[in-house]
Amino acid sequence: MNIVIVGAGGVGRYIASVLSKEQYNVILIDPDTKKLEKASLNIDVSTKKGSGTDWQLMDDLLDLSPDFLIALTDNDETNLVACAIAKHLGYPHTIARVRDNRFLNRTRLDFGQIFDVDYFIGPELLVANDIIKYMISPGSLAVENFAHGAVQLRTLAIPQKWKKSDIPLKNLNLPPGMIVGLIYREVSQKEEEKPVRKVIFPHGEDCILPGDEVTFIGETKAISELHHFIGVPQKAIQSVVIIGGTLTGLNLAKMLEQRSIDVRIIDKDYERCRYLADQLPNCTIMNHDGTDIDFFKAEKIGIAEVFVACTNSDEVNMVSALLGKEVGCDDVVVTLSNTNYAPLSSQLGINHAVSPRISTADHILSQILSGTVTSLVSFYENQAEIMEINVSLDSKVVGIPLSELGPLLPRDFLIAMIQNRGRIMVANGNRIISPGDTVIVITNPIHVAELEKIF
Repeated sequence: MNIVIVGAGGVGRYIASVLSKEQYNVILIDPDTKKLEKASLNIDVSTKKGSGTDWQLMDDLLDLSPDFLIALTDNDETNLVACAIAKHLGYPHTIARVRDNRFLNRTRLDFGQIFDVDYFIGPELLVANDIIKYMISPGSLAVENFAHGAVQLRTLAIPQKWKKSDIPLKNLNLPPGMIVGLIYREVSQKEEEKPVRKVIFPHGEDCILPGDEVTFIGETKAISELHHFIGVPQKAIQSVVIIGGTLTGLNLAKMLEQRSIDVRIIDKDYERCRYLADQLPNCTIMNHDGTDIDFFKAEKIGIAEVFVACTNSDEVNMVSALLGKEVGCDDVVVTLSNTNYAPLSSQLGINHAVSPRISTADHILSQILSGTVTSLVSFYENQAEIMEINVSLDSKVVGIPLSELGPLLPRDFLIAMIQNRGRIMVANGNRIISPGDTVIVITNPIHVAELEKIF
């Protein structure tokens, strides 16, 4: 598949690297030669100097038979015009990044139809939604929904008081309607070496240990009762502090306002604070440096139930988050553009890290694979992927009980849930997959290319 990406900024380069690793042919366009050179050094992509609004350039690229044009510049208007030009020239599919949420509002105007955009994507809005999902599921490290909300995935940290570490999964008696999909465990090496974390695709003989990060997947109603089984207390969020009045912070604050949660936003830019005050009449806006621990103490920031650092600087976010923990915030969330910082944030005790680049890549890949794969989420730096797949009429797995199918599949590949004519079923050994079913699978990324052939 050939994909043209307009915009070689941070998001564009990251998406290009992800698609390149998935064996897609990527052409990266940008007017900035330095950005293109930076991309060429680290990513196996073709580059072209120019603008996505240059119709002659877009026309020349038609010789490569592109399947998608993805416009990812920082300018909404440039992205929309690039998509409109591409679609009129004959590009089959277009995806546009937008920062202004008004382009997503279809109450009066359908901007997708006006600008020939097949799919809009807003990284800042996606990240705000990811943070909200984490907040409304206290104690959860990750929450994702599939099958139009009928299936939910939730990752929990297993408490040290967990008493069932000697019971294999096949005898654990999990609540009906869910299974264990992934285990992320710290494994000791030699004494002189630091422990490493590894992803386990669990089977019946595996056990859950204290300190594990365990991903459960199942019927949404069943997953909502998971905390009781694990012994992790739930507590409704009442107050949140946000460091950084960025677009992510603004989107998040609006969502929290709608839930009647007390919000305080701290930003050092006075004009930005004035703008936020106009947009968020029910929030407290504070004009100050988000890395001033004395200010945190004076304003009793430590009493906030959740502390979110989402400035435009990863380094500021990390420092702010650590200072938030220092003054007493137990639940700290950071946004990170540099995905290499994610392991460091975990080691520093930061509860949850989200990345606009990873969220954007997940959603774009979902659209590219939408013929069979309708949703896609990556875990642990792409060591595992969760997919929602439509089963075709000529699928190789149709009519075979999963107990017989299991030995034929890799150990790092798991069919978790089956949706059949609106019914949601845990994929136990007696289940049989039928044409038209939707299945949720958990897999090592090396098997992703095989899914189209299997299903």
